[in-house]
Formats: sequence, C-alpha cells, structure tokens
Amino acid sequence: MARHSRSGGKAPTAFKDLTQQERAFAQVLRHRVTDSLLPGETPLEGEGLDQALAFVLEAARQRADGEAAILVRSDADSHTDNRRFTRVAVINKDMPFLVDSIAATLAARGLSIDLLVHPILPVRREAGALAAVPEGSSSGEKKESWVYLETPRIDARERRVLETELAKAMADVRAAVADWPQMRSLLEADADRLADAEGAALLRWLASDMLTQLGHVTRTRDGKQAGALGICRSSIPSLLAEDAWDKAFAWFDGKAGVPGRAPLIIKANRLSRVHRRAPLDLFIVPLLEDGRVAALSVHAGIWTSAALTCPPDMVPVLRQQLQAIMSRLDFVPGSHDYKALVHALTALPHDLIISFSDEDITRVASAMISLADRPRPRATLVTAPLGRHLFGFVWLPRDMLSTAVRLQVQDLLETHTGARTLDWSLMVEGGNLALLRYVLDFRGKPGAPDGAAVDAALSNMLRGWNDAVEHALAATEEPGRAAALTARYAASFPAFYRITYGAAEAAIDIGRLRQLATHASEHGTGEHSQGRDARLYRKPADAPELLRLKVYQHHGALPLSDAVPALENFGFRVLSEVPTALEGEDAGTIHDFTLGLPVGLPCEQVLARADDIEAAVSGVLNMQAEDDVFNRLVVRSGLVAREADWLRAFYRYLRQSNIAFTIYTVVDALAGAPTVTRGLIDLFDAMHNPAARGDRAKAAEAIDAAIRAGLAQVQAINDDRVLRLYRDTIRAVLRTNAFAPAAAEALAFKFDSAMVPGLPRPVPWREIFVYSRRVEGIHLRAGPVARGGLRWSDRRDDFRTEILGLMKAQKVKNAVIVPTGAKGGFYPKRLPNPAIDRDAWFTEGKESYKLFIRTLLSITDNYQGDKVVHPDQVVVHDGEDPYFVVAADKGTA
Repeated sequence: MARHSRSGGKAPTAFKDLTQQERAFAQVLRHRVTDSLLPGETPLEGEGLDQALAFVLEAARQRADGEAAILVRSDADSHTDNRRFTRVAVINKDMPFLVDSIAATLAARGLSIDLLVHPILPVRREAGALAAVPEGSSSGEKKESWVYLETPRIDARERRVLETELAKAMADVRAAVADWPQMRSLLEADADRLADAEGAALLRWLASDMLTQLGHVTRTRDGKQAGALGICRSSIPSLLAEDAWDKAFAWFDGKAGVPGRAPLIIKANRLSRVHRRAPLDLFIVPLLEDGRVAALSVHAGIWTSAALTCPPDMVPVLRQQLQAIMSRLDFVPGSHDYKALVHALTALPHDLIISFSDEDITRVASAMISLADRPRPRATLVTAPLGRHLFGFVWLPRDMLSTAVRLQVQDLLETHTGARTLDWSLMVEGGNLALLRYVLDFRGKPGAPDGAAVDAALSNMLRGWNDAVEHALAATEEPGRAAALTARYAASFPAFYRITYGAAEAAIDIGRLRQLATHASEHGTGEHSQGRDARLYRKPADAPELLRLKVYQHHGALPLSDAVPALENFGFRVLSEVPTALEGEDAGTIHDFTLGLPVGLPCEQVLARADDIEAAVSGVLNMQAEDDVFNRLVVRSGLVAREADWLRAFYRYLRQSNIAFTIYTVVDALAGAPTVTRGLIDLFDAMHNPAARGDRAKAAEAIDAAIRAGLAQVQAINDDRVLRLYRDTIRAVLRTNAFAPAAAEALAFKFDSAMVPGLPRPVPWREIFVYSRRVEGIHLRAGPVARGGLRWSDRRDDFRTEILGLMKAQKVKNAVIVPTGAKGGFYPKRLPNPAIDRDAWFTEGKESYKLFIRTLLSITDNYQGDKVVHPDQVVVHDGEDPYFVVAADKGTA
C-alpha cells in the first residue's frame, strides 16, 4: 500500500504531535537510526532527527501484511540553510534487495540520495496498525526494514511517479524473494532434462547463487503461459513480445534439423527493478513432448557480481568457448597469448559473451588482446541471438574517457545503427585501457550493421577536432576547400557543441553557415537578405513523433519570440531549444529546436519534403514571407511556399470582400480536404502556368470535375462553402503574374468581378488585387474604358469597401464623358511609427506605392507602335485590355 502525500492535504506529523506510545517507539528508533549510519555519513541530530523520526513513524503507523507502506513528501529545513528537500520512507517486511532496489529506483528517476538510513526493527502489529517496537526480541515480533532517505526536492507530479515506481519495485522484490525456492528448484529440474551436458552444467552453476533469480514462466506454442513466479506474476506477465516467442521456438526447431544451443541465452528489453536496473537475462530451456518442442521454460534474472568476475575456465559454456578459441587461434596453454586470452575473457562481460557464437567471441576477444599493449580507440559490434539486440564494445585509452565522450560514443552508435541504447556499463582495467559496453534495441532493423564503418567513425570522432572537421568536410568538398573551411569555421564551435554534435554534424552546419555568408557578401542586408537558414533532421533514437530543426543565424542570436510563433504556425509544437553561440568576431548562432509533429503526420513524410519545408521556414524567418497559419498547409497538405502564398492571397482578397470566415476556419477547411486543396492549386496552375502543355480548357475542366468529386466527400457545411468559394474565385481569375518574375516581390490577380460569388454591389467590371508581405491593394474598374485616382488607404481590413465607394462616386462624376469610373487604393503593411521617424514612415509609404503600381502594370497590356502586346509569362483569358489610366489621389498627390 503506497500512501501518497498531497499538497494542501493532511498536515505532516510533527514530533511534538506524536502520542506517548509513538514517542516511546521514536526513542527505540533513535538508537537504531544512529547505529545504521555508515562511516562518513552526516549524523542526524537535534530537531532534524526529531522531524525524520516523526516522518518515519507516520509512514509506519499502518502497513498491511504483504505490502509496503510508502510516504514521499517535500520539506524545508529552516534550522540550517533552509535546504529544500524531499523525504522518502519505505516500510516493508525485512528481506533481501530492499535498499539497493530503492536506491536503483531513485537513480532511474535521476535523483541523488543525500541521506540514507535503514534500521531493521522487531515490530508487533494488530490489524496492520503499529502496536509495539520493543527494544529487544520477544515472541510475536516480525522484523521490518524501515528505510528513510532524503533527496533533492521534487514537485508533486514527480512525487506521485516516484511513489508508484517504489511500490512496483517493492512488489517485485517481495514476489522474487517469496518464490525464490520454487524458481531455484525449477532451474535445477531444467538442468536435469537438458541433453547438452555443458548447458545443463551452466544451469546448475547459475542455481548455485550465481544468478539472482527474479522470475519464471512456461510458454506453450499456442501462446498460453503457466507457472508464473516472481516478477512474472507481480509486474511482468510477458517477458518477450509475440514475434520474439516465435523466434525462440524457431531457434530450437533449428535449421536443416539442427536445433540451436540450449539453453538459449538472451537479454530482455525490460529492466529489472530488483537489486539493480539492468536488462533482464533470460535463460530459455525447451520442453519436449514426443521429441518435439512443445513449450519453453524461461528463467529471468540478473547475474551476480561473483558470476560476472568468475574466471572463464570455471564458467560452463564459457570454458568451452575458451577451448574453441584456443584451437581456432592455435594458442598453447600457459603461453603469453593464452594468458592474454584468459584475461580478455575475464574482463569481458560474461552475461553478454556467453551467448555469442564462436566466431563472434573470437572476434571480440582478439580485438581486446590487440589493444592490451597499445591502447587506442576501437569498436566492435555483435548481433545477439534472435537479432533483437545489438552489443557494442568500445575500447578507449583510459585518459580519453569522460562522461561527455561516453555520450558522444553512444550517439555515434545510435546514429550508425538506428538502434536505441537500453543499457551501458564501464570497465577500467589496471592498465591504460577502458571498455564501454552498450546494449541496444535492434528489433525491426534490417540486416547486420556495418561494424567497420562504426569503427572508422569512432576513430574519426576521437581524433583532434580540426582534423576531424576537415576529414568530414572532405567527404563533400575538394581537399583545398575543406582545409579552408576548417580554418575559417572549426575553431568557432564551443566545447559543448563539439561534445554534443561531433565533427560530422559540424561539417553539415558549416555548409549552411557558408551559404549564409556567401549570400550576405553578394546581396548585403537589404530587403532580400538571407540572414537565417533552416534544416530539418532527426536522430535515429528520436521518438517517431519528434523532429529536429536547426535554424542558422548569420549574426547574433534569433529571439525565441520570433521563432516559436512562426514554427507553431507551421503546425509544429516547440518542445525545446538548444542554442550554440559560435565564437569569434561577427559570429552567429545555431539554434537546435526539438519539434512535436502534428498528430497523424509521420516524420518520414515530413523529411521527404525537407527542402520545401526548409525553404518555407527560412522565408518566414527572413521576413520575406507572411507568418500566419496558412503555413500549416506546407507541412500538412504538401504545398510549397508559393502555393500556400496563392491561397493566402485569395483569402486576403476575399476578406476585403466581406467573407464571413476567419483565417483559422479557412485553413482548417483547406487542411481537412487535402485532395480538394491540391485540386485548387492544380486548377490555378492549369489555367495560368505558361509552361502548361495541351488543351488548357480541357485540363481545367478535368481538374474541376475532380474537385467536385472531392467536395462530395466533405462533411462540414462551412468547409464545403469555403472550398467552393475558393474554386469559384480561382475560376474568376483572368490574369496573374504568379508565374512571372514580378511575383517575387508581389502577386497580382485580375478578376472578372461578376464571377466572384458574394461581392457587394456595385460589382465592378474588372478588378486587380495586389498582395505581398509589404503592401496590399485593389484597383476597381466600372468598364473597359475607365479612369480614376490611386490613394493611400489607412483602412487595413476594408480598403476595398473604401475604394468601391470611391469608384461608384467616380462613375457618377464621369457619367457625361466617355471613360467611366475607376479607383485604386493600397495599404502599406510595414509602416514605421510616424511619431518616432516620420521620414522613414513616408519613405516606406512611397516605396509601397511604387510596388503597387509596378505590380498593376505587370499584368497590363501595352502598346508597341499600334500593336497590343500582352505581358511576358502571363496567360491571358480576357483578350486585349490595354486601357489603364490612373491619377494621383489622397496620399499620393
């Protein structure tokens, strides 16, 4: 029973609040706590000891038989340095593995232990309630282990998780201890039934306290399980996945009638909660009926420290492997080579190598022998039986070893194998050689990894930084260029980056940084500067719903307030960010973001379109593209940036025409019907792309038919209305510069206004809508021959309404002359504050005016002599229309 502490719940028990009986218990406990402190431990004394005693007694007040009482609570010590910490008390029947299992549980949560005492007391309970804690022993008492520890403060959520994990660990300990006699008997019985004498000897050797037995289960071919003992009945009902069970049966069925070696020794993916956190070792014995394997007897446990350090010639199976290697390598007993081999097999982890084939163990032992006299980086990979795990052995000179290097090696293994690390261990010999051992989850990976490539990558990674960077750059650059780039960039990367990312990643980043520097030197820092770039990638060990994005800032750092909203508009969730400030004059920053993907979108699908998405993100971060939720369509619907921009421009136009839907409703409708959205883009392309071949009208009709079919599948009425409005608006476009060079600075769409649904009256004869990140505008004409002024509007959300009223008035004024009325207006979107800098405000307005007129002219016919010439790269659906007469108006005169 785990009793949980809650913020705002029952107040903690203070020492002064203890009952007289509990004070007597506390006095007994006081002596036991003091006696249980290890040499060098800071003694508990004074009020600190009183508070600890009160806490432990509160936890111990009630404990049901066969359960643990667990209490976790955060506290502060106001009598010392106001230290904030968390108290943990675990009350359990005394048995083996309690303290180390509790400590392993805290370590697995990343918690250190500041203080630990674990007195064992005789207690008497009545209906679970604590009744007596006598000083001596008498009849009726049962021994209990009262573990008390202090750890750095954790929040309420983490306290609840810790309580749950401690309860699971205690349940596993009790189950394993209670069932140990039965499990030992079963292990000995399986040894008796094995025909392989060496395999049987191994099981008997393990049963002689060389294996901490934790669980057992019998599995039949039809998937039924029986005889669950230990952890198999408390928390791990199935030790293997279904496909692994099938592989285990296939192992004993054998190939060409030759069964695999028994027992089959493999690692489980599940970690032991008892004694120490390590992958469970499984010893699988076939149970025969009529000469056929009918079931598997599976023993789960972890090797004892005595077993792991036992000389190889005393370990069954391993001693056989020793003899096989000697014969294979022609070593003479007692020779120098023989002693080196014995030393290597003693040093190598017995729990791994005992399952290796003769070829694999020879390869690993030979590698270690070759390094004994000349330590140097070396890596060897071995695939486990059944192919579920990969074992990595990495040797390093001892002086080269550090936590940072260990993590770097782990990342290298995961990157090259695509596997996730389950466990690691370290062995440092008396000489100058250190061995790192990794266990990786290799399930579902095709074929064996390239061990030679991993070994080469290890040597490359651990060489000098500049040499490693130059070597990595040389894979894509000619040698002279690689050396020059190394000289320019390698020293700028700080130590943290070098440890975390390595030289190969630096070479990729240098390529992006060089592109930014080249662009800056050619184009300066004006409107079309490229001071930021983006790159999508992922690490093999990343969860499938995660992706990483590096943003490169040419100078300075990118404010998170610029980046996070922009990335969220693409549909990503920003989970974390790690900045790397490059060192040196005018150095920039690499921002490494971890992103959560939209639900249901595989990372492979996103990475397949990385170039398009990176270009779109870079455009937004460089302030060359709009930052709004239309960018979701780039990630979710497979559009490129300019296609999303077309749909955004249509929305801006329709908003000026009093569309009732918000931007979120419109984007949701487009994202929710990707087939229709793709059809809308294809329809626009078929109608206006000058490069299109074939019958343009037939192609447009075929696409329109596909759109109608897609619309039939749309359920929501608002979504249907939005999509139909888009289709009709696209069909109303007579001309556009979307495929012409002018589109780089602004888009122009010429509409047959009568074909656009829902326009307010009076409906113009033609209108041109101009859209860019810098300016938006409209030009309305009441007839083919029409004239009127252009004005600078200050009405961002409804300038079309303003211009429509002015066109109507101009039409009335021009009633007595041939040209009818026209009117145009534009709204600059990036105006500075005139109260701060009026000159800059006026300059931006004037430049917006110029851009507006250039864009109107980009789709307008021209006279060359007496001939009408259409604009280049513009498909014309309305015949000749060269009449365009404008004049100055309010704000432009």
